[in-house]
Amino acid sequence: MSLTASEQIRRRFGNKRPGLELLGLVEAAVPVTVLRVDVLAQERKQLPLLDEFVIQFVHEGVRALDELAALLGLEHEQVLNATAEQIREGNIRRSSGHLALTAQGTEVARTLAAIQPVLKQLPVPFDRIVWSIKNYAQIGLINKKAAEEHGYLLLPRKKQASVALTDLTVEQFNELIRDREDRERLIEILRIRKIASQTQHLYLPAQLLVYGNPEQGEVELELCIDGELQPAHGLELAAIGAAEKLGFEVGQPEPRPTLSPELEEVRVPAEQIEALVQGAARMPDGGNSATEAPQKVTEIPVRSISMLEHPDHLNAALDSARKRILIISPWVRGGVVTTNFVERLERRLRAGVEVHIGYGIGPDDRDCDEWALRKLRNLAQRHGDRFHFVRLKNTHAKILIYDGIWINTSFNWLSFKGDPNRTFRMEEGTLVQISSEVDKAYKQYVEVLKTDIKP
Repeated sequence: MSLTASEQIRRRFGNKRPGLELLGLVEAAVPVTVLRVDVLAQERKQLPLLDEFVIQFVHEGVRALDELAALLGLEHEQVLNATAEQIREGNIRRSSGHLALTAQGTEVARTLAAIQPVLKQLPVPFDRIVWSIKNYAQIGLINKKAAEEHGYLLLPRKKQASVALTDLTVEQFNELIRDREDRERLIEILRIRKIASQTQHLYLPAQLLVYGNPEQGEVELELCIDGELQPAHGLELAAIGAAEKLGFEVGQPEPRPTLSPELEEVRVPAEQIEALVQGAARMPDGGNSATEAPQKVTEIPVRSISMLEHPDHLNAALDSARKRILIISPWVRGGVVTTNFVERLERRLRAGVEVHIGYGIGPDDRDCDEWALRKLRNLAQRHGDRFHFVRLKNTHAKILIYDGIWINTSFNWLSFKGDPNRTFRMEEGTLVQISSEVDKAYKQYVEVLKTDIKP
């Protein structure tokens, strides 16, 4: 297993905000409206081959139809029809019985494409955070239901108003078209006539980077789309007070749970992990540094696991576990246990994976989301032979075991995105991948799930 995508982002952008730590990486969704806009455009249209030859020969000084037909080796009528079409298009004119190019025809001869004004209706994604059109691939946009089922955090928009014609400029459209890798690159927008429709409201998946200072309670946000930071979005999110609107807070981390003295003795701490990765990054190109650092780190038997790695390991369990998954988490909240989460867990069950989940703290479930609990109970009813979902008396443990990996941590596995105040902490845990130790821990916690059930 190579270094996770979240860890790669931390290493690239962790120091983006001096004085602040990167405390969280949240799967988010940018509100986007697909506008359908009527525009007047100048279109460069590729010429049929015969028309192209007619224009080129006239450009080189051929003046008579018979001469054109002889040079092309075609019937007089064929050349006559092609020439007449170019006269109608305004590329050729007749002067004293001879053929000549117009100014437009001379430009066509230079570009080998006809130019004509056309009315077009273009679908254009409009980003409602930066309040501007963007070159987002529409195939990557999803509806609100899909965003919620995947547990994406829906980001606030800059305005609640409809998009006005004054919010769009010809320059923006032409810049967007120049960036497109399709036939629309052949047009140039001359004028925006009207917004024909703006009823298709969708979302673009993105990653929200949460920076904070636990001592001062300060929170700042950045947005990452397709692996790249978007400075304009960061500025707009700050301007609209997105951190406060989303209820983001920072807090002091809980103490890291300790393991047996034997495991603590061989545990590689976070500082040493960072030094290993940074040292490999300084290797010459011949050292294959892009792959050697992740391989060395992930082969360490007992090591520190950073806060940002936790969700990636949970995803790995849901997507690739072959034998077993065990999760213990005090709370269960809908921000994590989404429809998508349950579907992935059910795929593991159908693949023959044994699953144990234990939750519970305090006398009742008031800090859990009932509908999330209901989803897991329903899943347990369908797969009672393999899925064991139990309410514990009072657990403070936060455990993830999948196949040959055991993680003991202060990270709340099933509620990290569902905290009512979304409090972010610099959580740290320990990852163990010594087979005998993982097996021993698995048996221990399975026994806990059998004997510590709340009556």
